Amino acid sequence: MTERADAVVVGGGLGGLAAAVTLAGAGKRTVVLEQNSVPGGYASAFRRGPYRFDTALHELNGLAPGGGVDTLYRQLDIWDRLRLNRLDPLYVLRGPGREIVAHADLFAYEAELIRSFPGQTDQIRAYLDDAATVYRDTRRLATDRAAGRDPSLEEMLAKYPAMVQASGETWDQMMARHVADPQLRSALGALWGYLGLPPSQCAAILGASITRSYQQYGGWYPEGGAEAISAALADVLLERGGEIRCEQTVTGFEVDDDRVVAVATAQGLRLEADVFVSNASAPALVALVGREHFPTDYVQRIEGPAPSYTTFSVYLGLDRDNLGEHEAPHEWFLTASWDADKAWQASQSGDWDQVDLSVTDYTQVDPGCAPPGHGVVVLTTVAAWDYQDVWGTHGDLTGYHENPAYVRIKEQVADTLIRRAVDAFPALAESIRFREASTPLTNFRYTHNPHGAIEGYENTPANSGLGWLPHHTPLRNLVLAGAWTNSGGMNPAMDSGVRAAQLILAPSRTPA
Repeated sequence: MTERADAVVVGGGLGGLAAAVTLAGAGKRTVVLEQNSVPGGYASAFRRGPYRFDTALHELNGLAPGGGVDTLYRQLDIWDRLRLNRLDPLYVLRGPGREIVAHADLFAYEAELIRSFPGQTDQIRAYLDDAATVYRDTRRLATDRAAGRDPSLEEMLAKYPAMVQASGETWDQMMARHVADPQLRSALGALWGYLGLPPSQCAAILGASITRSYQQYGGWYPEGGAEAISAALADVLLERGGEIRCEQTVTGFEVDDDRVVAVATAQGLRLEADVFVSNASAPALVALVGREHFPTDYVQRIEGPAPSYTTFSVYLGLDRDNLGEHEAPHEWFLTASWDADKAWQASQSGDWDQVDLSVTDYTQVDPGCAPPGHGVVVLTTVAAWDYQDVWGTHGDLTGYHENPAYVRIKEQVADTLIRRAVDAFPALAESIRFREASTPLTNFRYTHNPHGAIEGYENTPANSGLGWLPHHTPLRNLVLAGAWTNSGGMNPAMDSGVRAAQLILAPSRTPA
């Protein structure tokens, strides 16, 4: 069956939904094709009995006035549709001999670091000031690009020098210019779990910017979880005359010369359009379009970089509404060693007693996730796709969730992480009424991202900033949206969708 629209968006993640909302707002009859039963991608939830579990979101940044993301939400008409709760503290970092409270306030955070590392005031302030300058430059570049001005590399060196310098460094290299103490650098880089690589591998431009954004503009969590964002975008799209067709798995793009003319789905739909947005993973795009339709160097650009990190999570439903701590942040980061490289290696080898572990108490920020007197806690760590020969499956994912070896390995890992959480929070011991675990294979099952990737490509210096994959493609009417085109995360994914749509609506760009 053949149908026609003005614009087709392949993939209903946040990037795809944001692109569709923007296109529909410009009067284009837009259809989103989504393989799952609901749109949202990682911005979704699942329910077990009385408990609602957010699949991925921990917190959002940049939503205070001036943070930039508030403007994005208003642009997408979802700001007034969400109830956003501010988080303070952002997290508590607990490791041997130290516990550091990361306040959602620049000066309170600085004071906490100085208290925890006496005698290193100058080093702490020097790094935080440098991070602020990098963040300022990245915001200025974003402002210029939003105005249609794309500066050349030479102009970037003059206009955004701190950002350009950070673009060539790892986060640890940037910190080491100011801070010699490795434990202090570990504390400053505590958010590496959100980026998936330890500071020794992670791009400085991302580490510095995310830290500054959270400290300056706070952390936020929407009531109803990440699926509230997906639902708000879907509502706006429908109000603007767009469509979302779920359980439509795109199997290929039909190409004529240098243009896409239609997409086909496994369910028998052929949908023609004038313009197309792909919110699928970049590597999947090559297979869907056909590598013969792309220049060799473009295929190499897409297939060369490694996918980003993936995760293992344990979802706990409790018969209590707190972790039994005097402090009640929504998130704790537990480190066994104050050594991010050691924790990273542990996550890749499966030494689960040594991995860095986040313990997220969603009841503190979204009480509706559980009945009164009950709670939801999620344990999350970075994990490896190929652990124990792809989690006991030997790479055969057919019916993997019923594979006895897979089930055994998954439950063993969950047991270890639960034990570590109970060691840190003894009140958990007798409070768990429900548990379920997800693995990298779970992430792949619902997103089809290579190796269950969370954030597109690895967040290395080579893949970040000036190394991001552009939104445009060699095909004139096909653009890319989502985490594979810029830094990962939910807000960047939405921003990428808006940018992709703007390329369609105003393809000409003005030099800076």
